[in-house]
Amino acid sequence: MAEEAKKQDAAGAAVAEKVKKKKLRPTNCAQSNKRIRRKDWYYRGGKYFANKQAFKLYAAAEAEKAAKAKAAAEAAAATAEPAKAAE
Repeated sequence: MAEEAKKQDAAGAAVAEKVKKKKLRPTNCAQSNKRIRRKDWYYRGGKYFANKQAFKLYAAAEAEKAAKAKAAAEAAAATAEPAKAAE
């Protein structure tokens, strides 16, 4: 009985993996969350966008976030260096 249950669970898991692997088409734009029609897909950088303008806005926002993160990291490193020098 226990072996049969394990076999059924294994078979069920295999079926579930097949269902999960099926890739569905995107429904919303990564930038504007606008509905995407099949003919309007704009795929860049692993994401789907409604149009080229939405992609450009997304790229600009990501670049700005990266610049802020870099500036914050440099500021943290600069404040850590004088503390080490004082020791």
